[in-house]
Amino acid sequence: MLLLTALAGCSTMQVKTDFDPAADFGLLQTYNWMPGPQKVTGDPRLDNEILEKRIRTAVEHQLNAQGFQKQPNGTPDFLVGYHAALEKKLAVSTMNTYYGYRAGWGWSYGAGTGPIGPESYTYEYEQGSLILDIVDGDTRRLIWRGSAQTEVNKTASAEKRQVQINEAVKKMLERFPPEPKK
Repeated sequence: MLLLTALAGCSTMQVKTDFDPAADFGLLQTYNWMPGPQKVTGDPRLDNEILEKRIRTAVEHQLNAQGFQKQPNGTPDFLVGYHAALEKKLAVSTMNTYYGYRAGWGWSYGAGTGPIGPESYTYEYEQGSLILDIVDGDTRRLIWRGSAQTEVNKTASAEKRQVQINEAVKKMLERFPPEPKK
């Protein structure tokens, strides 16, 4: 149950958003969740009630903080859904390890010591992604999408995972609604 929940401590979170420029975001005031369960991924680390509760709590808190009101009955202005994913990644880093002659005041020419040339290092990790979808309450058309991706911290505590989900949701929803057209 590490998910993107463990949205990493030392890696940079990448947040992106996209939206339908024809949508009138100025009319949006009320929301609710998409009906039915979220999509099942087949990965038990993602398909569980604990993670779903963490994500829903973070989204509701942020939307409420931004002035939107949850409307459990009737037709809200917009519906919210999410998707979560984990993907194995491989990072390759190459460094020039030559540390021979370097010009400078008081230095003389001489032979370098140590390895000469570049060395490559590989690092395998899991990248977690959280995608939030905002759908028009009447037409059920996607009008806004936010995504956050970062390296998964497999050893993060439950509290740290909630903090990291909160951060991802906040960074995405800070861009919702998008700036009005000029």
